[in-house]
Amino acid sequence: MAEENSIHEHEVDVMTEELLIERYGKPSEERTVRERIKREVTSSFECSGDKAKNAVQSVLPVTRWIPKYKIKNQLLGDIAGGITVGIVHLPQGMAYAILASLPAVTGLYVSFFPVLIYAIFGTSRHISIGTFAVISLMVGAVIDKKVPQPICSNVIDTVTSSPTTVSFPTTYSDVMTVDVTGTTGFVTNPSTFSDVTSSEITTKPNVVVPSSCQADYDRRKIEVAVALSLAVGLIHVGMYIFRLGIITLYLSSHLVSGFTCGAAFHVMTSQIPKLFGLNIPRSSGILAIVYTYIDVFKNIASTNVATLILSAICIIFLVIGKEINQRFKKRLPFPFPWEILVVIFSTIASYFGFLNLNYGVTVVGNIPRGIQMTVPQGSDLASVIGDAIPIAVVIFAIAVSLAQMFAVKHVYETDSNQELLAYGLANIFGSFFSCFPAATSLSRSSIWEETGGSSQVTGLISSVVVLIIMLWIGPLFESLPEAALAAIIIVNLKKMLMQFEQLPSLWRVSKLDATVWSVTWLAVVLLGVDLGLAVGVGYSLLTVIFRTQIANGGVVVPVGETGVYRNTKRFNGNEVDSSTILFRFPSPIYYANHQRFKSQLSAALGFEPALEVHRQKKLKLKQDKLKLLVHVNTAYSEEPPATNAETVTPENGAKLATSSDTTSSATSDQHVKQNGHLSRFNTGTGEVTIEGLDGRAPIKYVIIDMSACSFIDNDAVKTFSSIHDDLSKLGIKLLLADCRNYVRKCFQAGNFGLSEKEDSPEGATPTPVFFISVTAALTYARTDDVTSDDPITTDDVDDAETTQM
Repeated sequence: MAEENSIHEHEVDVMTEELLIERYGKPSEERTVRERIKREVTSSFECSGDKAKNAVQSVLPVTRWIPKYKIKNQLLGDIAGGITVGIVHLPQGMAYAILASLPAVTGLYVSFFPVLIYAIFGTSRHISIGTFAVISLMVGAVIDKKVPQPICSNVIDTVTSSPTTVSFPTTYSDVMTVDVTGTTGFVTNPSTFSDVTSSEITTKPNVVVPSSCQADYDRRKIEVAVALSLAVGLIHVGMYIFRLGIITLYLSSHLVSGFTCGAAFHVMTSQIPKLFGLNIPRSSGILAIVYTYIDVFKNIASTNVATLILSAICIIFLVIGKEINQRFKKRLPFPFPWEILVVIFSTIASYFGFLNLNYGVTVVGNIPRGIQMTVPQGSDLASVIGDAIPIAVVIFAIAVSLAQMFAVKHVYETDSNQELLAYGLANIFGSFFSCFPAATSLSRSSIWEETGGSSQVTGLISSVVVLIIMLWIGPLFESLPEAALAAIIIVNLKKMLMQFEQLPSLWRVSKLDATVWSVTWLAVVLLGVDLGLAVGVGYSLLTVIFRTQIANGGVVVPVGETGVYRNTKRFNGNEVDSSTILFRFPSPIYYANHQRFKSQLSAALGFEPALEVHRQKKLKLKQDKLKLLVHVNTAYSEEPPATNAETVTPENGAKLATSSDTTSSATSDQHVKQNGHLSRFNTGTGEVTIEGLDGRAPIKYVIIDMSACSFIDNDAVKTFSSIHDDLSKLGIKLLLADCRNYVRKCFQAGNFGLSEKEDSPEGATPTPVFFISVTAALTYARTDDVTSDDPITTDDVDDAETTQM
């Protein structure tokens, strides 16, 4: 019984993959591609009650969470969160609409219509959809590119011969019209409208009288914006249909961080002119930031002092308020929205102080009541579809990352593909109501969570607040200075700008990750948001190749009695038979690194197998020549062979030694022994030795640990086959240990190791190639009775040389 157990244990030690599958593998049903497609299609059209219910809940997540909604526990928090988020929508919506080069009221539309659709189709319970700074910046860049700014002041040039009556916004209800004589349409003092002169007009270049030209210009920008929203929505729906939610896997967290930080610099730069009251056209494209700051410094002397003072006051107030929120975070029930106070106080100051008319402070202007419907045009859709792709990707990447963050924190699941559908339908629906593309805001989502919001009921309540603002309260904010909105935008960028703090930790964990962040940030800042994102994604994907290309393989040895194998450069392991080499390459092996794998394996062996085969051929030819020379000397020499050893140096410098052997002088048999380092033969007159390499013990087995190799390709299979054949001709056996099933199947499909089985004599057992572990392969090498000292034949060497050629 003990003997049987010993035999069984030995079988386990040397078990191969084939034996493991034969004894313990489960039968697998092999199907053709056609059969698989047929089965999937058939399964898709099968219908049952449970399947129909799951399908409806999958497409309409609201049907899943509404029945489980706990009014007593959740409603109060959702109401508080909805009111707070709705109030925050007001300043952010108007500010980010202006950032997108659109009228301020469109930001309120984006804060209302898409939110309703997401509440029905979205899977996250905590993200706030609406305006977002980075997306507004990208939208603004597209609008500025598609809609060149006209010279609206020239409208009045056509009627310079007579006074022109121009209507003011309803904010100044006591001064509805004014006669303007001149060429620009600028006014200064509301008390002297009847006699405004041309010299007075030119002294206040920031006060622009509304005209039909400006209205047409704004209308055209809205047309492009809604077409862009429709295009983004269609892209999201298309991605949902083809289940492309997996695309976010290629946008790592550090790439998104570097991108948003770089985009934040663009957003901040775009608001600098508004803080100083400068009328500078927005730059776009490569080096846009540089050109913007050049224009700012060129026009710094034209700074509007009143606007600058107002900006400074708003920024200081917001910074102090944010600091109070941070310091008393544990005491406050939720972060107080200081932005709404800035909006209210600055609007009051502007309205009663006539900051626009007296000091040239630019204000938001007309905010119409109600809802403005639009119909996207097909020509506009075709022209912006290319620009919509990066916007769609960024919207989805940010949305999914935030949704996953809150889902992990509050222990629930989100569906990235369903999020695509939710955002797609939200933007398509919004495109018919003057909306530009909607996205997720981190600041509003954080307020949502901190105020107790726990479902999309919060979003619905915030929509009610925004609707009230649109229908009744909106016109009250027509006097709101744009500088106050710029201050709100810049202060709210603090978190995104401070993402530089991530660099040290990224560098400590992975230097390549830190370079991805840096390259993405630099590309976005210098090349623009769209091109910078493409560069960042491209470089991020390249780093994956870098990681496999710079992988370092090496010789490993067993460490103590732990059963693990580690690199000899870092660990002192147990002694292994010098005739066996254990090699590990910690990476997939494919077209980009198979040559590196081959060179590092050759370094571990001490020779390159193909070159060594070629060298052995030359060595064989040299032996044949020397044997012929010895025979000739023995047959025709009048003197007997020398009894003392002599050394002869052939042409190639190899050492040739002869010695007399009296015990074997009568023997005429010749014997050649090769071990890859030493060649010798005996003749009747002495022994001849050729030394070409060092004198270390010959290698008989090469075991490659494949545990870290997750996949291979055709180039890798060819490389392994070449190495296997060359080593076989050198009398060395190649064994692969711990191969994944997919990798082993690739080897077998490429006929790896089959040449030896085909060449094996009938009845002989070929050398197994795949072993379940390194220990099994090492045990096989130790107990194998087959010797590796068989000589290489000339035919084998010729074949190897032909293969190389």
